[in-house]
Amino acid sequence: MNIRIYQISPERDENRLMFMDTDYLVHKVGSVTPDSATYDLIYEGKVDCKSLEDVYRVFNLEHPVEFMGHSLSVSDVVEVVDGGREKPGFYFCDTFGFKNVPFDPNAVKTLADRGAISVVIVEPGKLARPAYIDCTLSGMQRIVGGDIEAVYPFKEEVCLVCNEEGKLKGLPLNRALYDRKGDVCDAIAGTFFICGCGGERFSGLTDGQLKRYTQLYKYPERVVQARGKIIAIKDPIREGGDKER
Repeated sequence: MNIRIYQISPERDENRLMFMDTDYLVHKVGSVTPDSATYDLIYEGKVDCKSLEDVYRVFNLEHPVEFMGHSLSVSDVVEVVDGGREKPGFYFCDTFGFKNVPFDPNAVKTLADRGAISVVIVEPGKLARPAYIDCTLSGMQRIVGGDIEAVYPFKEEVCLVCNEEGKLKGLPLNRALYDRKGDVCDAIAGTFFICGCGGERFSGLTDGQLKRYTQLYKYPERVVQARGKIIAIKDPIREGGDKER
């Protein structure tokens, strides 16, 4: 499913509706229409879910590494863009289940408004995917699981950000790095992401770069050392997680 998740910003929650259900919403404002202007866009992307209940489980028990909000809770709004068994629309997370509600996504603060940048996230054993991440130091450390290190294997102003001590900590080998001849020269351990590095701070990728680096690192690799050499074998899997035949 392609989804977006919206959560109330405490700073703009004048009616104190965060974590309140539709009964309280009706009591307080007279309808089940959330005030879209009090919401922030917290997440957008493709998730391996077929229903809203699946989404609830994932965003309570299996947060994507780039997720910048609190666990999915009452008063949050999930937008189903496409996919799965649910009809496209906006769904209010209620005390029990979800309720389809009117919602204006143009009134919210977007991920870009909140300083997020567009990157490609690459996790061991998973398909590479475009995502927005929190560009603060703590946000980047959360993605890679520790102190960050930037690696510059590309000709353009784009870098690979990984865990500085990934190998020392025994994190699983993820993807290989290649030299100018196309031979494997090293491997990255643990989750990493690709971002822009042309200015004083890391920056978001362009649409073209998102497509290019998502394709470059799309498939997982089995990275092993044999006879003093590093060998990388592509391990194709389908979008839903099944291995290709």
